[in-house]
Amino acid sequence: MALNDFETAREVARFMGRLYARGLTTTSGGNISLRCGDVVFMTPAGTDKGNLETRDIGRLALDGRILDPGFRPTCEAGLHLAVYHVRPDICAIVHAHPVTASAFAASTAEISTTLLYESAAVLGKIGRVPAIPFGTPELAAAAAETAKSFDVFLLNNHGAMALGSSLLQAFDRLEVLENAAKTTLICEHLLKNPPLPPV
Repeated sequence: MALNDFETAREVARFMGRLYARGLTTTSGGNISLRCGDVVFMTPAGTDKGNLETRDIGRLALDGRILDPGFRPTCEAGLHLAVYHVRPDICAIVHAHPVTASAFAASTAEISTTLLYESAAVLGKIGRVPAIPFGTPELAAAAAETAKSFDVFLLNNHGAMALGSSLLQAFDRLEVLENAAKTTLICEHLLKNPPLPPV
């Protein structure tokens, strides 16, 4: 692997570790990819997400061909590639299972992006992908269709996905999404529970 490729793979591994350390995904859940031209660097299948190393990251061509012998990409590789095909303007995808945002993904409730200025500025509107089993071409196609209109979206009964022009931007959007979900949940609770009557 060339030096530039090594540094790119190291960034992908670093952000996956950061995602796990922040409690935004589980040991087995979530995946990250970074597109550099016609090559996509991606996290592997079946690896502890909290302990990924540079050597664990592999490369795929945009048509899905594995460029590193022995590399076993995440089962969501097709999901990432489908989104890249419809969004040539983005270079990074972060898919994770943050608890609060995933709770919204498992319900019909909506995450508000109008309670905090940060959410409004960073997220805009949040899309939704119907409940479709993970790792399937059907989910990849549905996510790609949603990605045409949204940079951040929930995968119903699954998790969340954030797109960006860089890994930092995609990570930030995912993190802000989880904060917006927590804020929505707390504010809903506060607004629906009036104070005790005067004694």
